[in-house]
Amino acid sequence: MTCLFLLLINYISGMPLHAFHVSVCEIEFDESKKQLEITHRIFLDDLEIGLADWSEEQVDVLNPENPKHLDQMIGKYLTEKTTYVINGKSVRATYLGSEKEESVMYCYQVVTNLKKVKSLKVTNTLLMEIYDDQTNIVHLENGDQMKSLKLSDSETWGEVNFD
Repeated sequence: MTCLFLLLINYISGMPLHAFHVSVCEIEFDESKKQLEITHRIFLDDLEIGLADWSEEQVDVLNPENPKHLDQMIGKYLTEKTTYVINGKSVRATYLGSEKEESVMYCYQVVTNLKKVKSLKVTNTLLMEIYDDQTNIVHLENGDQMKSLKLSDSETWGEVNFD
C-alpha cells in the first residue's frame, strides 16, 4: 500500500522515482578560451530534496515561485559542495546558471584565466548529506585525454594528472 501511495505521489508531482542516486559532472578544459567548463547533471527530485535539506527552505524545482532565488540557491549549493585545485592551486568556479531538461537539472560553472591544466583535484559532495549511496561521477577532458573519477561518501575527492 505504501508503495502505491509513493507511486501516486510521484505521478502527481511529475518527477520519476529512480533506484539509484547519482550525479554526473563533466569538466572540459577549453585551451582556446583558457577556461575549465563544468556541467553538473542532477536528477530534479534529488536536487529538490538536497536543496531543501541544505537551505532548510521549502523548494520546488519544477515550478519555482521565484526562479531567480532558486538559481541563486543552486549556485551557492554548488559552490559549497564542489571544489577544484588546478596545478596545486585552489581555484574558485563561477556559477553561470542552470536549466531543466526532462528529469534533470543542468548546472554550469566555469574557471577562467587558465594557461594549462596539468593536474586537477576535484571534491564533489553533492547530495551526500542525504543519500548514503550517493555516487558522483566526474568525467574530465583535456585535449585528447579523457579520465573519470567515481566519488562517494567514502571518497569525496579525486585527482588526475594530464601529460
